[in-house]
Amino acid sequence: MTVKTERPETMRKVLEMLEKKQKGNRVFRYMEDSRIIEISAEQFFRDIRRTAELLETYNLAGRHIGIMGRNSYGWLVSLCAVFWTESAAVLLDREISSDELNGRLTKTDVSGIIYDSEVSDTVRKAGLCGEISRIPMEKQTADEEENNDGLSFYVSSRHISEIQKGMDKRKTGHSGDSLACIFFTSGTTGGSKAVMMSEQGLTAGICHRINDRGFHSLLAVLPFHHLSGFSSALNALYLGAEVCIASDIKYFYRYLEYMKPDYVFVVPSMLGMLARKLKNGGPNGRNLGWDLHLINCGGAEFRPEFLQMLLDRDITVLQGYGASEAGAIGFLWEMTPDRPDTIGKPPAEMEIKIIDGELYVKSDALMTGYYGEKEETEKVLRDGWYATGDLCRMDEDGFLYITGRRKNLIILSNGENVSPEEIERKLYQYNDISEVMVCAEGELITAQIYPAYPEESTPQERERIQEKIREEIGHYNRNQPVYRQIMKLRFLEEPVGKTSSGKILRHRSQEEQKNEC
Repeated sequence: MTVKTERPETMRKVLEMLEKKQKGNRVFRYMEDSRIIEISAEQFFRDIRRTAELLETYNLAGRHIGIMGRNSYGWLVSLCAVFWTESAAVLLDREISSDELNGRLTKTDVSGIIYDSEVSDTVRKAGLCGEISRIPMEKQTADEEENNDGLSFYVSSRHISEIQKGMDKRKTGHSGDSLACIFFTSGTTGGSKAVMMSEQGLTAGICHRINDRGFHSLLAVLPFHHLSGFSSALNALYLGAEVCIASDIKYFYRYLEYMKPDYVFVVPSMLGMLARKLKNGGPNGRNLGWDLHLINCGGAEFRPEFLQMLLDRDITVLQGYGASEAGAIGFLWEMTPDRPDTIGKPPAEMEIKIIDGELYVKSDALMTGYYGEKEETEKVLRDGWYATGDLCRMDEDGFLYITGRRKNLIILSNGENVSPEEIERKLYQYNDISEVMVCAEGELITAQIYPAYPEESTPQERERIQEKIREEIGHYNRNQPVYRQIMKLRFLEEPVGKTSSGKILRHRSQEEQKNEC
């Protein structure tokens, strides 16, 4: 049964609670070149109010406001300011094209967009109509005492006072059922959908203990436009910790060395990088100048061969499982060598059931639906339950195992169903395989493989690795029924395409599939 907890009803109330809870604390750190900038709770909430006042001057309070840019302190200030004005934040991937941006803003009825300098060309080329206000997010010093990596705005003191009085008087009827946020799915098997999250859904996901292990500092690596990116940062503040902001993933190791966070949330491809780096890193990576104790890995398939290496270095690994539509309450399993492939058991705040092999979940954090897509919403939300689309089994001890995606199933003419994810999971046991994607060519199962070539490898070395992979595929086939055997093998020239959260992009046009498979 879902556990009900006392928590604020809206994100504005959550922020007011955090302001009191974090008073006197340092809440953010980020790097400019080799310099570490520290942000106190007092400065953070001053910046939120100042940004909220700017949104009022644009007459955007209570409307849909887009946010687009790299991970930054200013991005989080912008998000919280949108919550403060009881508006709805529309979170936008900074990697999308100008055409995609235009389409998403139109689709979600956006009235204004806050953006940083890195995406200014994309915003300009989108040719937004005059009805959409454009507010640049720029790095600048707000005054002599504050370094504000946030919004560039200029509002007089008298105007600020007048606006604040208006904000205090404004009655919007905002409640837990009101729309708080819209973000887009990764679109790995089709087009992206606009997920709507209510105030209650966000507060439920943010105001809870994410795990039983304490931490003092989270390195925020995941893109903030993803639910797991911004919610994990706000959850850290809720738990009394601070957030170290990773603005550029290429400086990942520098952040670990200079800011020394003890907790990081990564995707599996990054976990592989970490494991290789930690090979000679010593306990908690201290030989590298790190102090890493806790890793949360979610978003795509986890490769269990990295687990023992990390455990030997006193680093706990948590396997996260969830979906954008299910909100920020998800599975979190402290991984052990005896159960490396389970997602664990559901948290106390969630109910689950399995229907025809598909996992259904229910919690207060569920989305309210897809924006402007009633029919698509009805396909996945059924009587308060979310149909995840993930195929799942439960063992005799109640542990759950994801075996694949219903949409990805390969259905053969003999009636057999093949899960490509299950085959991929087995192939990842071979160290010579860096990345793999399984698909079907007619009735033949095909594996597209990007080998684990050494850096600056010669053609002869590549051929040797490819030949070894052919032998490994033969070994796999000998232990499988005919319909699950790999009949075609293709070596890729570059890694498999992925989303920013590390999930394989399986969606291809028919022509691309014809060429690739």
